[in-house]
Amino acid sequence: MPTNYPSIIQADELIARAQIQRIIIIDASAGPGAYDRYLAQHLAGALYTDLNTDLASIPEDPANGGRHPLPSIQDFAMVLGKLGLSAQSHVIIYDDRGGSNAAARFWWMLRAAGHKKVQVLNGGMAAALKKGWPVRAGAETAAPAQPYSFTHWQLPTATMAEVESAASSNDFVVIDVRDKDRFSGLTEPIDLVAGHIPGAVNMPFAANLDKDGLFYLPEP
Repeated sequence: MPTNYPSIIQADELIARAQIQRIIIIDASAGPGAYDRYLAQHLAGALYTDLNTDLASIPEDPANGGRHPLPSIQDFAMVLGKLGLSAQSHVIIYDDRGGSNAAARFWWMLRAAGHKKVQVLNGGMAAALKKGWPVRAGAETAAPAQPYSFTHWQLPTATMAEVESAASSNDFVVIDVRDKDRFSGLTEPIDLVAGHIPGAVNMPFAANLDKDGLFYLPEP
């Protein structure tokens, strides 16, 4: 088995690997109605992770911590245990944005927790369906596990104060990955205030995907 796990896995690689080892598949699709869509149809065997309740700890007032601040280590460890994860688990995550949205966040959180065997499914459910992976309706049940054990985030994080300082410094670049209309303040379906942090630059996450919802290949 490999000791190095690329951040992205192709659908045919997922199918081949699932034939020789146990894999935990996570549907991290987010947004209004995401869980209902999961219940209606998801990749067979996939468990559901909720961005708002599992991958964040949302304060009553978003001004105190932002819209999706990280959960506490204890709460996230409980979520991982609920999903049946252990340090040895091989985790494949997908979402309804080709893997570029909440799946990428969950990937980062697992890596920040010290987990090595985690990958994002390139192209998400659509890519897996094209390769013949079956679908299922209803909720899936995770194998029981103890709370995942980790003590601190092992990748860098920044506070709102640090972001504010970085945005006005020539030594840093603050990147806003939302779509252009939200960055420009032309529309705002989620946040209380439209627009962006002064000094930030816009690099929409959707621009990382081709017309088929697959991540662009690195430049040679």
